[in-house]
Amino acid sequence: MEKLKVLAVDDEAGVLNIIKNVLGDDYAITTETSASEAVKLIQQERFGIFLIDYQLNDEITGIDLLKLIRKKQKKSTSIFFTALGTEYLFKEEKDLYDFLIGKPFEIDDFKLTFYKAIAKLEKTRI
Repeated sequence: MEKLKVLAVDDEAGVLNIIKNVLGDDYAITTETSASEAVKLIQQERFGIFLIDYQLNDEITGIDLLKLIRKKQKKSTSIFFTALGTEYLFKEEKDLYDFLIGKPFEIDDFKLTFYKAIAKLEKTRI
């Protein structure tokens, strides 16, 4: 069986390493610290789940990536990370992501949200 493809984008390599370690080898995880490189990946490859941080070092924000994902890969699920506070700051963008996680995050909370994302993705594929 083909592994679920996951794209994780965060300008902090340490966060990406945590994500890879937590999820292990059960998923095909691609990590990227550059938003502009992530744009290329989104246009070239199909992913089931996206893990996108809001604040990136490029001129592109996580919101910009989420907009592109919604256009290019409709049958996907996204988890949006932010250290800027609660979802109230992003109420206009709520339709762009499926789940929101504040940073720093608890590993168990991340896992639970990731499994919810998988369940939501499975429903879109039916």
